[in-house]
Amino acid sequence: MKRQVLSIVLVVVFCLSSFGYVYSEPDMDIVAETAIVMDGTTGQILYDKNMYGQMYPASTTKIMTAILAIENCDLDQIITIDAKTPFTEGSRTYLVEGEQLTVEQLLYTLLLQSANDSAVALAKHISGSVEEFAKLMNNKAVEIGAQDTNFVNPNGLPDENHVTTAYDLAMIARYAMENETFREMVGTSTVYTIPATEKQDERKFMTRNKLMWDQKKSLYYNGEYISPKYEYATGIKTGFTMAAGNCLVSSAKKDGREVIAVVLKSDVNNVFLDSIKLLENGLNNYKNITIVEQGEKAGSITIESGTQSSVDAVVSSSIKKTVPVDWNMADIEKEALLKESLTAPVKKGDDLGKLIIRYNGEVLNEVAVIALNDVELSRTAAVTTKLTDGFNNFKYIIFGVLIFIAAYAILVMKINITRRRKRRIRRNKYQLDNDYIQRNILK
Repeated sequence: MKRQVLSIVLVVVFCLSSFGYVYSEPDMDIVAETAIVMDGTTGQILYDKNMYGQMYPASTTKIMTAILAIENCDLDQIITIDAKTPFTEGSRTYLVEGEQLTVEQLLYTLLLQSANDSAVALAKHISGSVEEFAKLMNNKAVEIGAQDTNFVNPNGLPDENHVTTAYDLAMIARYAMENETFREMVGTSTVYTIPATEKQDERKFMTRNKLMWDQKKSLYYNGEYISPKYEYATGIKTGFTMAAGNCLVSSAKKDGREVIAVVLKSDVNNVFLDSIKLLENGLNNYKNITIVEQGEKAGSITIESGTQSSVDAVVSSSIKKTVPVDWNMADIEKEALLKESLTAPVKKGDDLGKLIIRYNGEVLNEVAVIALNDVELSRTAAVTTKLTDGFNNFKYIIFGVLIFIAAYAILVMKINITRRRKRRIRRNKYQLDNDYIQRNILK
């Protein structure tokens, strides 16, 4: 129930942030159990199929392992392989105990060969153990915005607690692709060679992401057979286990726009076809537009007592959106709601109001409007202000003195009243004593 509510809320928020335009989802016949297409620049979701459903990520896990290694290590650092790492299960570089490789070499084998032993070697080098590295992975996932992910190892080998979602993987991949080293590695479509070491002969590796190189026509799409090689592909990472099925996080760039697609639990015949369908949809059916630019003038406001008579009100931040290709910029309306006037001084960045953006008459978004520059008090106003402040200060001093005098007078009056009361009491007592003596003693 919570998941359904969250999904509804997120859809509503997305629709609002996308200016009220409800993107239609074409029937792309995606075989994968969960899938997503996300714009790489804006992060907007262009299509999803159960994108918040928790799944096993298999070797797409290594996207996180790679970015952590890049951020925490120098690429030319030497790692000496320990006795246990070579016995890691699954796809491997076939490392041997005592062998020395650079972080860069291990990263290439991690991302191209999908080497599980390389993932363990990097994890131990960074954190000392797989368990500690998993903590680092999960902290980073939360930092990136992946809220439904839990990593327990650096390679994606089966574990019932090792889970993620299509949405989270898209967020992680989008973050990783901002790093040029990572981008270059996952975009490698040629053979990568590790020279011979003291322990082993030369080794060659090729990416398992067929979108990057496989030209054999084996996929049936739109009435014809096509190859998995996709001309706009820029990466990223495959994955497979029996529990996870065939998985792929992919990216493609066309005409300056890049999109990221994730498919989880597809099958061997459809994992690349699913991805191509998603990438085609994201690249061909949408465009990126800038609604307003940061610093764009939204109006001006009159200033009283300033060194200038007015100040420009400018937009505080840009608004960029991914919208359907048929979206018409002419239907955008902008209305600035600004303060009527200001009194100097004004500081650069002061809040002056907001810019409301409408599409087809509906309020779709708003952005803060701020002062372009400082405006100081004019010399005349400054002198007047000082005199006024001085007069006000003098008034406060006089008022304070009067309060003191009044308080002193009240205190003196109370003291005098108290003294008179005491004298009266003594006189009355004396009179009573005297009367008593007259009546009873002198009688």
